[in-house]
Amino acid sequence: MTRTAQRISAEDLSARLNLPSTNDEVGRLAATFDHMLARLDEAFQRERQFTADASHELRTPLAAMQAIIGVIRTERRKPQDYELALDDLAEETDRLRSLTENLLLLARRDTNQPMVFDEVDIALLLRDLSDSLRPLAEKKGLSLVSNLPERLMINGDSDGLIRLFVNLLDNAIKYTPSGSITISMSLPANNMLTVAITDTGVGIPANDLPHIFDRFYRVERSRATRGSGLGLAIAAEIVQAHGGTIEVTSNPGEGTTFSVRLPVVNPI
Repeated sequence: MTRTAQRISAEDLSARLNLPSTNDEVGRLAATFDHMLARLDEAFQRERQFTADASHELRTPLAAMQAIIGVIRTERRKPQDYELALDDLAEETDRLRSLTENLLLLARRDTNQPMVFDEVDIALLLRDLSDSLRPLAEKKGLSLVSNLPERLMINGDSDGLIRLFVNLLDNAIKYTPSGSITISMSLPANNMLTVAITDTGVGIPANDLPHIFDRFYRVERSRATRGSGLGLAIAAEIVQAHGGTIEVTSNPGEGTTFSVRLPVVNPI
């Protein structure tokens, strides 16, 4: 056991004691040690993968910015060419800023930094978000409909909840070429309410559904659009921090529904 433990390092956590299973103190200690190594190995693998994925995502806008600057500096150009280059740089800068903010948010969640919880009127919050995003939907010829009660209180972090539902609504608008997006809320049951966001969009293939909340995972059809694959991962983290759950049902070509269940405080 001592020799095996001495060979184990942060660079290689694959070694195990693999002692014969016995019901004495040494056997239980060895089994506990192997289970601990397995958990550590999994955590290190996730961290390495996250670092590699984050580096790749950060490299993409930086490479694009470098290419734009390189091309525009090759020769003197017309003023409108410089304006177009600045517009492209602004777009890549915005993408880089958004990605950095999302990475920082995930980093804070990984270090268990607490959210600021207070009583929040979730019905009012969703109505305000609907009003804010309705022009974006109508610009695409979509209708954004909300079926919400007058008032319903939950214990939550308002900034986190806004980020959660803006992300879900923005995705619904982005991937719905025609039709509608509906926000509805069920009456609380067992001290839990359900907020459902339903669209008539392109849907999500069945083989992608188990992975859409994974960090940096992107459905193949979405790779043609701007994004880092962090939005739904962040949404799931926010829901979990509120003691809730998030589920998705989808039929390709028919639409998608995200259902968020959250604890209620003194329903009125």
